[in-house]
Amino acid sequence: MDSTDVQDDIIITVQMLSKLVLVNLNLKASLSEVRKKLEKISEVKMNDTFSFAMMTDNNSSTGGSLLAVIAREDEVKIILEKIIDKKSKTLYLSEPDWRFFKDKNKLEYGRSVTLERAKSRAFTIVDCEMDEIDDGYEKSQIQINSDEDKHIKNDRLLIADIDIPNFAKLGVSIENSNTKNSNVATSLNYNIIEYKKRSLRLKLEPTKEFIEAIKDVIDSKDPRKFKDIINDFGQFIPKEIILGGKACFIANENSEKNSKKNSGEYSANIGAQVLNMEFGKKSSRHLNTSNSSKYQSFKLFGGKQFSSSNFDEPVWVESLNDFKCWSCIKFKDPVNVFQILPEELRKQILLLVGKKILYTNTQYYTLGFGFSIFCHHPRIHHTIKLNIPKNILEILQHKDTECSVFATVNDKKEKDILNCQVICSQNEDPRLKIHCIQKKFRKRKLMIEWKIIGYDINFDF
Repeated sequence: MDSTDVQDDIIITVQMLSKLVLVNLNLKASLSEVRKKLEKISEVKMNDTFSFAMMTDNNSSTGGSLLAVIAREDEVKIILEKIIDKKSKTLYLSEPDWRFFKDKNKLEYGRSVTLERAKSRAFTIVDCEMDEIDDGYEKSQIQINSDEDKHIKNDRLLIADIDIPNFAKLGVSIENSNTKNSNVATSLNYNIIEYKKRSLRLKLEPTKEFIEAIKDVIDSKDPRKFKDIINDFGQFIPKEIILGGKACFIANENSEKNSKKNSGEYSANIGAQVLNMEFGKKSSRHLNTSNSSKYQSFKLFGGKQFSSSNFDEPVWVESLNDFKCWSCIKFKDPVNVFQILPEELRKQILLLVGKKILYTNTQYYTLGFGFSIFCHHPRIHHTIKLNIPKNILEILQHKDTECSVFATVNDKKEKDILNCQVICSQNEDPRLKIHCIQKKFRKRKLMIEWKIIGYDINFDF
């Protein structure tokens, strides 16, 4: 006789973290069979992050009850009847707690621009919104020129599609370094496979230690000590984390240009602890010998670990069904550690550091001034728009920056300095009004140099 006879079907209350669901289940069914059925229930959508649990008495002095999680390998041997609450007919499902990932990945610690974790904890996660990512599979390819700043190479290994403008606000250099001594151009190509499982959106508050360290620097009246704060507590912290697995296949291509100089073979040597990265030599597999040589390297983040010679993607993907195997694979919404401080403390920091040059630019115009046969009145001024990038314009319009715009206008040929006036009207972009009074109409080739000075609300010290 079938052990899962229909007469054993009863209405069970499935208790999840956020809701209760009534489901018709068979008491004699194994937990592995129950799992398959719950996967098809739209209100449950059971997946591999859920575990069956059983309510047990807590023998400690505090009393109460605890949920005991059942190991996945035991599900085939245990039937539903053995674990449900007999009185309430309740089946308990345990979901991964964001606190597990907080502790495993040290999410309350800031990071340096090279992604190295800070040594002192700057924040406390007071709340976290954890969401499942549907269809989190993604394949991509990136190419990084070896002449780029090595910090960027390190960053892009794990956060290739991070919001680069946000990183620019944090003071991370995203410009190419001007390397002129090498005639060898090298590019690194990364083929990346991602399986995104969960996103964590963090609500952060500064720790007492972090606040006290800030106050000590303010009391010292020495803004240079903020560098020590950054060294201890990091420069930025991501407010959103993507968990899952990532496989990086790294092809290193060296192309010679009129030189026989050996540039060496560099690749990203990423440590076992995710995001603790260092740059150095790494063993690689030689694929080609000619003026163009290729090297193939390999690294996994999360899931079962393989070498490049025996990587089994289906097995690796299957291992990611265990949430304990997930790693941080992406940083999103990075913010400067000072920006999460209370408003009054941020203002004190800005006052101590003082105003600085936030942006400079030079624009060239050819403009005509004076009397012309085509008009009855002389042209004595022109108004031009200043070419301000969007991110700088946002800073300029922020009330806490207290920005000022300064400009000079030069006619380099005539070696004249023209009078100018910066016009900053509310709800309008800054403009520059250039004055020049002369009898005869004449075009002038002008060089306009201007700069924005104010408080740096991005705290790029």
